[in-house]
Amino acid sequence: MTTNDMSLGGLLQHHRGRARLTQTELAGLSTVSVRAIRNLELGLAKNPRKETIRLLADALRLGGGRRAALFVAAGLQVDDASFEVLSGPAPRPHGRGADLERAVGLLRRPVGRVVTVAGLGGTGKTRLALAAAHVLHAEAGVPALWMRVPRMSALDTGIQATGLQTVPAVWMEGLLARTGGATAEAARLVEDRDVLLVIDGNDIAPGGDHVSRATMNSLLAECPRLRILETAHNARDREQNWTVQLGPLPTQDFAALDGPHPAPPSPALAVLLDRIAALRPGYRPDPADTAALREICSLLDGLPRALESVASWLVLCPPDELVSMARTEPLLLAAPPCDTAAGSWIERAVAQAVAELTPEQSALLVQLAERGGHWTVKEMAQRLGLSRASAAVAVQAMLHQGLIRCERTERRIAFSVLNLVRAACPSVLPRTFRPRHLSCPPHTSPLPTFTATGGSSP
Repeated sequence: MTTNDMSLGGLLQHHRGRARLTQTELAGLSTVSVRAIRNLELGLAKNPRKETIRLLADALRLGGGRRAALFVAAGLQVDDASFEVLSGPAPRPHGRGADLERAVGLLRRPVGRVVTVAGLGGTGKTRLALAAAHVLHAEAGVPALWMRVPRMSALDTGIQATGLQTVPAVWMEGLLARTGGATAEAARLVEDRDVLLVIDGNDIAPGGDHVSRATMNSLLAECPRLRILETAHNARDREQNWTVQLGPLPTQDFAALDGPHPAPPSPALAVLLDRIAALRPGYRPDPADTAALREICSLLDGLPRALESVASWLVLCPPDELVSMARTEPLLLAAPPCDTAAGSWIERAVAQAVAELTPEQSALLVQLAERGGHWTVKEMAQRLGLSRASAAVAVQAMLHQGLIRCERTERRIAFSVLNLVRAACPSVLPRTFRPRHLSCPPHTSPLPTFTATGGSSP
């Protein structure tokens, strides 16, 4: 059920349940009587006072979209406290400095456009959006109105998994629909102020919700200084000039390997160490543990969400056991121990990305995942009997969806399928999904497997 499907009573019950409060406890925190709360939840109270809703929202600690939806459901104008207060330090942009600079740079331009942070699930899109909001707030005091599009399963699944503070969960389209499909209430909230609206998780998926481009354009037309930053697995038809595409984090800092001092942690390892420090204060990995953690970062492709799950496992198992899990059960290690559907998030992310490919490209992904190793566009074309142009188009599509990664050297641009994507492929794309005309031509050898230095193994 989305917030658009809920009445004021339903919303109040929903948020009270999430806060694990009884009506009596909420009454004590808000100074609103138990009888008034009961009547509101039963739909018996008509035209509630704005002060009553404000007290309840404050007691439930509602901000952003949740607070706005509660006021609109009560038939009241949204109060200014619906703007999200960015408390605490900004997330560290490990390996994302250039991406953060690009996102903030696009948002500094004249308004009227939508900036999209796109990438495979688990690449840290929400974290980058939060960092960008912090930068704009620190630079010019720009407030953020943060709204999260609910998933099909749970409103806050992605945020809980990343360890970030839960952000407001509301479907922007639902908020507007409550005002008769007009943007009057949202526009009144923003007016002509310099505001950043973040729409997190704005994916188009079967059975899911999303904020349409028409809604965004309507808001932009009404609010001349509004800026919109959305996160989504795919930028869809948006102009690439206004998209920040995220891939996996680097797992090794090659620039520091030849220096006289030890190489600093790679961006992937830095994310993992940050999360470990939060869960195990005082833990200091010895050289053997550090080597194990580096290998885990590589085996889990440097995906931040997977690495943050590793930190949860480290509370229960030593690094050497986790390396074994990463080698044999990467999907299990990529999900927190408390997640009974181990690996489900990466399988959903892969399925979502594969849905954007053509059937032929999906079939190619199956073959590439089964072979493993690194390969160039030329090698892929030769071994799979494709034209160079067809191979290039397929590689570009898979790279854009975050299913493969690029490894660059001075003389070589090679690609490989993410290890977690390879592990998820059997359930997402069965072996039978392979058109006959795309199978390997006769008398050709499999794709060569390349080492980290770019050499071909026997």
